[in-house]
Amino acid sequence: MKHLALSVAALSLAACLGAPAHAKDDLTYKVVHGDTLIGIANKYLIRAGDYRVVQKQNRITDPKAIPVGTILKLPRSLLKFQPASARLSSIKGQVTAIIGGTSKTVANGASLTEGQSLKTAGGSFASLLLEDGSRVSVPSNTEIKVVRLRRYILDSALDYDFQVDRGSARSKVAPLKSSNDRYQVRTPKAVSAVRGTDFQTRFDDQSNRDFAEVDEGALAVGVQDGKELAVPAGNGLAVNADGSTLAEALLPPLDIAGAGRLQNQPTVRFALDAASGVSRVRASIAKDASFAEQIADIVVAGDSADFGALEDGNYFFRARAISANGFEGLASTYAFKRRLNTVSGTAGATDDGWTFKWSGEGKGTIRYNFQLFRGSTDGVAMVDETGLAAHQIILSELPNGDYYWRIGTVQYADGETNTNWTPFEKIIVATN
Repeated sequence: MKHLALSVAALSLAACLGAPAHAKDDLTYKVVHGDTLIGIANKYLIRAGDYRVVQKQNRITDPKAIPVGTILKLPRSLLKFQPASARLSSIKGQVTAIIGGTSKTVANGASLTEGQSLKTAGGSFASLLLEDGSRVSVPSNTEIKVVRLRRYILDSALDYDFQVDRGSARSKVAPLKSSNDRYQVRTPKAVSAVRGTDFQTRFDDQSNRDFAEVDEGALAVGVQDGKELAVPAGNGLAVNADGSTLAEALLPPLDIAGAGRLQNQPTVRFALDAASGVSRVRASIAKDASFAEQIADIVVAGDSADFGALEDGNYFFRARAISANGFEGLASTYAFKRRLNTVSGTAGATDDGWTFKWSGEGKGTIRYNFQLFRGSTDGVAMVDETGLAAHQIILSELPNGDYYWRIGTVQYADGETNTNWTPFEKIIVATN
């Protein structure tokens, strides 16, 4: 399988087609007074006898007399380490861990270790919280493997290495404290290594393309023939099946009018004002602004994003325009409240006069308002009844004419008051 290397410009690149690329396979150590190579090996290497490998690699003549200030390179594969932690901080839907080839359903708070994989089903989401505060968001239909998850004895350096075998992963990486720290995410044809940034890596199996899209920070991309491409913030890079690349500026955030309004209808819906050049939009909902607790994610080609029913609560909506080449653009994020509060009504003539009936749906205490206007909806209502607990009202002896009526529902829940009205409906009273 072909591989390309994506890394921050400050990191060295080791990229070639036909073999995996690994940025910074060595940790560095600065020699201080009294150090010997054997002493360093005893302290930091798994096998002390491997000091000979370090001696050869660093061209050390005398392992007992190393000049102070010498920078040694120590291969990661030889170093002592402690397992680092990756805790599932948020789960929605069907999420499984693959351990030794066996799938096991996991719960919130469970941990993953090296060699294990995480798999999300359709409509399911997970978020991994790492020891340094970095976070990996795993959307629907994704399989991601923990290749390496450790803290070395040397410099307490962290080494996080994930592999996206299917789907995508969005990484919010905390600024790394040591020059020996490493965070990287692999896709089938690329390895993205970063130092304090916000980016997405994904594999599109339909186009057989690997994508890297950078919101914050910057990447340097090693490609064929030793060529290096810069990918600054606000840009993306795609690696095609043949190893060629496509770079593109990410589309700007969408301006979505009314995205922050109260969502009180049965279906949570956002109107999308797609800009020129947008073929599709990825729309997502989460419980938090960082989208660690994501609960919905869809790609739409129409003028609205419909999420169906949603529990009452406070949420965040995020939209990314998708270009014709498949790059997901910069995000626009909006906070919104979901308070289901619906009302519908009917009107009909009875022996007792005109009967207006209604029903509503929503939590908390519900009261209803009834309004009736004669002739038009301008001016003062002919009938204006508020604070009704009943679900009907009967009006007798209405004079002939045109009338307009509506029902309002007032919801008292969670210390808030929310009001919703039906559209005006018309009735005609014409009696002999």
